[in-house]
Amino acid sequence: MGRRPTANLNLPPMMRARRRRDRTYYYYDTGARPRVEMALGSDYTLAVQESSKLHQAKPTVAMTVGWAIQKYRASHEFAGLARGTQADYNYALDKIDEHFGDAPLDQVTPPHIALYLDKRSQSSRHRALRERAVFSMIFRWCMARGFCTANPAGAIKTRRLPGRKHVDIAADLLIAVYNAGSDALRDAMDLAYAIGQRPADVLRVSETDIRNGILHLRQAKTGAAIRYPVDGELGELLARIRERKKQHGVRCLALLVDERGQPMTRSKLRRRFEAARAACGIAGAQFQFRDLRRIAGMDRRDQGGLDAAQALLGHKSQAMTEHYTGARGQIVKPLGRVRKQVQQCGPVPHRQADSRFGLLPRLDQA
Repeated sequence: MGRRPTANLNLPPMMRARRRRDRTYYYYDTGARPRVEMALGSDYTLAVQESSKLHQAKPTVAMTVGWAIQKYRASHEFAGLARGTQADYNYALDKIDEHFGDAPLDQVTPPHIALYLDKRSQSSRHRALRERAVFSMIFRWCMARGFCTANPAGAIKTRRLPGRKHVDIAADLLIAVYNAGSDALRDAMDLAYAIGQRPADVLRVSETDIRNGILHLRQAKTGAAIRYPVDGELGELLARIRERKKQHGVRCLALLVDERGQPMTRSKLRRRFEAARAACGIAGAQFQFRDLRRIAGMDRRDQGGLDAAQALLGHKSQAMTEHYTGARGQIVKPLGRVRKQVQQCGPVPHRQADSRFGLLPRLDQA
């Protein structure tokens, strides 16, 4: 009988741990003589699963949702996402880990997720739907690697929230927020409306993007390249921004800066816009900074047609532009009056009561 182990007491039978520098690797002892060990990797959970298969025993450690989230965050798929997407995913994953972190993957059922969505919807229906989508993505990622066999989040059918494509900002709301904002906010609003791009792309514009009298921009979401001639009102706007930047001791390459000359960030822009909106007594659902892109598209469509709006917004299809800028409806030339048709056809015939029904008039046949 061998001696009782005093270290690595969490390991199942025939499983060994070897410390190599700053990482622990796990092996399965086949029991052969001389000793033969099979490498199981450095992940403890996966090593226990594989050791249990080799030992033909039930695993003593389950693959949990929290473990799957940790593995996904360390994956190449997560590292390849944009910084803003990673921040959005991390927020959703933290909420999911808080409620399902210790739950085994194969024991999470659709009713569990439905209860979670009901609870999260009490504070934000938008975040609840977003977290359901991230939850479904995590299960699909695990299914592709054999960590689980089903996607319970995929069985939950939800209705998408209505977007803002039918929201047309009135001119008085736009002017009120613009006048209540600081100079830095006005520069950002003017630039967003002038080039008709998403807030993230507007904040990314640099002075190095202006070359040979052309403002070069590449959309981060779609990769579409757009060029704007720096003349007219856009040229006046860029000149005004440069003059304001000269007042600060530090000169940065970012085109939009705050009141101290530092680059305008997403959080800075949001705080300034929300403060200006609150000063006017305007609710968040009435006007959002991203609405400036749609307003620019609708105005350009009214001026130059659907093709001009598509070019400004950088859409790949006119169907998308129609969907995005159709809130105002098409401009349709009305017809003339009925009286004009009557005058062309002659006098109006006399009507008299129908003797058979007494209520329905009929045209005089005389």
